[in-house]
Amino acid sequence: MKELSLEELKVIEFDILKMFDSFCKENNIKYFLAYGTLLGAVRYKKFIPWDDDVDVLVPRKDYEKVIALFKDTERYRLFAYEKDNRYLFPFAKICDMTTRKIEPADNGVDLGVDIDVFPLDAWDDDLEKAKREVKYIKRNMGFLGLSKLKNPTVANPVKRVVIKVAAHLCKIIGSEYFIKKIISASNKKGQEGKNYVGCKTWCVYGEKGINPAEAFSDTIEIEFEGQIFPAPIGYDAYLTCLYGDYLPEPPKEKQKTHHAFKAYKL
Repeated sequence: MKELSLEELKVIEFDILKMFDSFCKENNIKYFLAYGTLLGAVRYKKFIPWDDDVDVLVPRKDYEKVIALFKDTERYRLFAYEKDNRYLFPFAKICDMTTRKIEPADNGVDLGVDIDVFPLDAWDDDLEKAKREVKYIKRNMGFLGLSKLKNPTVANPVKRVVIKVAAHLCKIIGSEYFIKKIISASNKKGQEGKNYVGCKTWCVYGEKGINPAEAFSDTIEIEFEGQIFPAPIGYDAYLTCLYGDYLPEPPKEKQKTHHAFKAYKL
């Protein structure tokens, strides 16, 4: 297998995004560029130079339509726990299966280079209750991570033993248990998101991911890699929630990916 460079990786991810955009238009599905992908579109009109992934947010009802309507092809495949419980993430990915992605965690299935498709869910309209929701989901995300851990890489021998023991216990309980808890807590009946919405199934930004609902009340067109894609109409409020003053570039030492994977062409 040939290892893919960062630029080759971006080309494949952008092809997946274009395919997904066409699929959404054909099926009247609403979605938004999100996270670093949206930040790159706003700051550079393209990928952040050192970034290596594509993220989109899809309102929950449309997210369920994506899972129901997307037809796998020889090249592109949609993975979602709701579709295949061997897949060990609580959100969907669309993969290019002419590639292979190798990660430190056990993801249950073989994945290719992908884009992340996150559901956009409602937080509790009471901010303090929403913050408690964040803590509950993040705790289960931590347990899920331990249940999928292949080998602890912590240098401290005592911490490494503690992590190994915790991971062993989480593996006994099983990844599916934690995924079910995360999905159940994310997709609560009766929560309408009048005040707050966000990606609950993978709330890595903690309380910063409790975003104003009006930011996602509609879409606005934005340029990304020479083409037009939908963004949240309140993208400034959304990006400010996540990153603070998001327009200046970070210092050179922080201009690096936070992911640990290798990708190959089959």
